[in-house]
Amino acid sequence: MAIPADEVAWNELQASIADEHASPQSITDPFRFPHSNLEAKHYYYGLGPILVARSGADKWKPPTSPDARKEFRMVPGNHPIRVAWNKLGPQLCDVLDSMGVKWNSMDLVRIGIVDEYAAPRPIPVVVWIRVRPNTVSGKDGLAAVMECKKVLVMNNIYNVRVEMVESVPWGTCGER
Repeated sequence: MAIPADEVAWNELQASIADEHASPQSITDPFRFPHSNLEAKHYYYGLGPILVARSGADKWKPPTSPDARKEFRMVPGNHPIRVAWNKLGPQLCDVLDSMGVKWNSMDLVRIGIVDEYAAPRPIPVVVWIRVRPNTVSGKDGLAAVMECKKVLVMNNIYNVRVEMVESVPWGTCGER
């Protein structure tokens, strides 16, 4: 009998944690960048992409159960970033291009643990920047993410995170 994919992913995560548990950098300190390999690989547990960099300073902790997987949700249409997106989108593209980031898409999403959506606190909105695998270092990714975050703040958008992930482009959009 085959092992379900969720169980395989959970077993792999547990093995990774055990392998790296002795390392003082296995759980990312919010002020130590770039992120640990463990965080990069499992930050989006349940979704799959590899984290390059993120603007949030919250300390990452590994998922606590196989059910602690993340999922996408839409950003409400009346959210301030949606209202300002026609102005902000091109500014963020210009920042990435000026820094030489070979990005292939940028999306507005909410990403949270499946059970968090019923909780009273809102799931954070994320500007999700996708780049080709192995094209942006954690250090360069962090610099780009923080510059994008500055653009948001300069436009009075505060409670939005910026995250960069590795992703292989698909579809008809073309490549940057």
